[in-house]
Amino acid sequence: MTRKALFGLAALVAVVALTVWAQSPGTRAATAFDGSRAFTDVQAIARAPHPVGTSEHDRVREYLVAELRRLGLDVRVQEGVGVLPLDHDGVVPMGRVRNIVAERPGTAPTGRLVVAAHYDSVPGAPGASDDGAGVATLLEVARRLPESTRNDLAFLLTDGEEAGLLGAAALPPGGRTVVLNNEARGNRGAVMMFRASGDSGPLVDVYGSAAPHPMADSGFAAVLSLLPNNTDFYVFEKNGWLGLDSAYSGGGAYYHTPLDDPAHLSRASLQQMGDNTLAVARVLADADLERLRGGESVHFTIPWLLVRYPAWLELPIALGGLVLAGTLLAVSRRRGLIRLPRTAAAAGLGLVPVLVAGAAGFFLWPLLGMLRLEYAGMFTGDPYRPWPYQGALAALVVALTAAWWALARRITGEREPAVGGVLLVALLGVASAVLLPGGSHTLVWPALFASAGGLAAEAVRSRGTALTPGSAPGATPRFRSVALTLGLVPAAVLLGGGAVLGFDIGLELGGVQAGLYLALFLLLLSPLLQHVRVTAVAVAASTAAAVLLAAGPAVDRFDSEHPRQAHLAYALDTGSGTAVWGEPGATSPDSARYFGEDGYGTRPAPVARLAEPRLTVVRSGPGPGAGRRVVVRLTPSGDAPVVGLSLERAVPVSVDGRALGRRKGFAYHAPPAGGVEVTLDLPAGRSAVRAFQEVYDLSVVPGFRPAPDTAYLRPSAVAFRVHRL
Repeated sequence: MTRKALFGLAALVAVVALTVWAQSPGTRAATAFDGSRAFTDVQAIARAPHPVGTSEHDRVREYLVAELRRLGLDVRVQEGVGVLPLDHDGVVPMGRVRNIVAERPGTAPTGRLVVAAHYDSVPGAPGASDDGAGVATLLEVARRLPESTRNDLAFLLTDGEEAGLLGAAALPPGGRTVVLNNEARGNRGAVMMFRASGDSGPLVDVYGSAAPHPMADSGFAAVLSLLPNNTDFYVFEKNGWLGLDSAYSGGGAYYHTPLDDPAHLSRASLQQMGDNTLAVARVLADADLERLRGGESVHFTIPWLLVRYPAWLELPIALGGLVLAGTLLAVSRRRGLIRLPRTAAAAGLGLVPVLVAGAAGFFLWPLLGMLRLEYAGMFTGDPYRPWPYQGALAALVVALTAAWWALARRITGEREPAVGGVLLVALLGVASAVLLPGGSHTLVWPALFASAGGLAAEAVRSRGTALTPGSAPGATPRFRSVALTLGLVPAAVLLGGGAVLGFDIGLELGGVQAGLYLALFLLLLSPLLQHVRVTAVAVAASTAAAVLLAAGPAVDRFDSEHPRQAHLAYALDTGSGTAVWGEPGATSPDSARYFGEDGYGTRPAPVARLAEPRLTVVRSGPGPGAGRRVVVRLTPSGDAPVVGLSLERAVPVSVDGRALGRRKGFAYHAPPAGGVEVTLDLPAGRSAVRAFQEVYDLSVVPGFRPAPDTAYLRPSAVAFRVHRL
């Protein structure tokens, strides 16, 4: 490698490091948001798991109501019944929820500003991050906003989010509402505004100018729209609210586990969440909210700045990048540096390392799960200490790309892979602008600037002549290297930085992004590293990948501070007096009998003193067609947080007069003590109906001893009886 290329590469690595550092929490001074006081709220909220229907959940609600009333807000607990607002072909979650709404009227409102979070947790986690940090942010923002604002203010704490967005689903639709929702999918990392509602370009502009730590990417939102992940924001947007959804996702191994507690919460991430929410809320509290709706935007973060422009410009900019890449192709060909057929072949061959790198990122986590069985149970597809595996993936992608360079240079020539790589990225940018609107900027701007850098380099290329009269001929290569390096800065920020930051969402998902982005970045580096001994790089990188993979298990040890994660359930058939332990994995023949669905491996368990819910037939008669309509009352025994029915096939179901459509049953969270009335339209003949109730306490099982250094993510004990109706 020449000294000039080495300096250029070092400069680009520094740009990647700066990008990652600038977007990390704690790198900028805190605002008026008091993170210490917010953390005190987290400690009060996240003492223990508090899922819907438990006494701990009641305690958290009482604490929050008291804190909000202390601020002089008009506080009410809004009760209702929510049903999962998504397509679901199994036992549908529903339940009785209690949303907390605290309001303050505005002086001349143009609408209502809502700051939102959910206050329930999953059964196996205290919920310090998910969503204690969001709740604490809401409380501190309520303390810090002025007592008099132009717009109506509402602080909304939804219930039952973890059970299936139930609290949000129970809300009445509301017009002229702007919502700021906060969530978490880990215990650390930068807070990203990862989703904005449709037609919210002006609102994104407010976020970009007001937030002290702006971090957002419309491409992430475009990809998220293809995934099944959701928050309450899904319902808010469906109800016509305008808004922003923010979360941090680093440290996914702690998500939904007993270690999602205050001790493991990143105070820097909490501070960043509060800084952004408070700053944006202050602007929106006095803004004309009716003017915040109007068009989509493409937006992405570079160090300390949110770049944004109207979505209608996305395709023209992408086409402009392709035109500039085509110009580089034409200039290089006119100067006899490349041949078109071979450059086209190099561009096509460039897809190989990109696709292989993406596949390596996709299969890395399943491979680790086969080599180390404990990883297969990790909920989010991320180990506690992922750094060796992240480094191994990066080294593997470098090795793959270097091997491609070596092969491509032999097949197509020395310079064709460099121009072909730029052309490929530009073409992918256009394809993204058409097929995945909002996400093309990650490819378009690197291709556009790399093309400009290549053209500038060709402009200063000289066959023994100087750049300017009187200059030394030796100055030309130096300026050429500078031009290429400057042209690759956007690639370092968006692709290089994006590869590193992608790991925040875990190896399972982030590995794909990291692999793809890094391979594309390396393709664009080809002109700068034209004289590198790529075979030696491939060998060195392959060796580094092997060493890091081997070191991973030694670095990422399981212990009491980093326990194995297990999904353990208990089911008791009170009719037969038999019980089993169930663990997700290989399906046992009796999985559906004991758990209402396939997918559980079972083994015998002691019989616990658990009662099933009471199922009483109210009336039975002819139903639609040749079927029967059976009305039953399902009543919990004791204070079980969940009761429900499951059936062998989907039938029309109504609960307390609310039609659920064709379902295989329902799971009712926080059921009323008097039970619920259920109408079933059953086929002719007898039907098996499984009545069950669930508690979140495995200690009710005689002789149960938790395995050492093991965390149970969703501890549940179910008692059921099968009825023939």
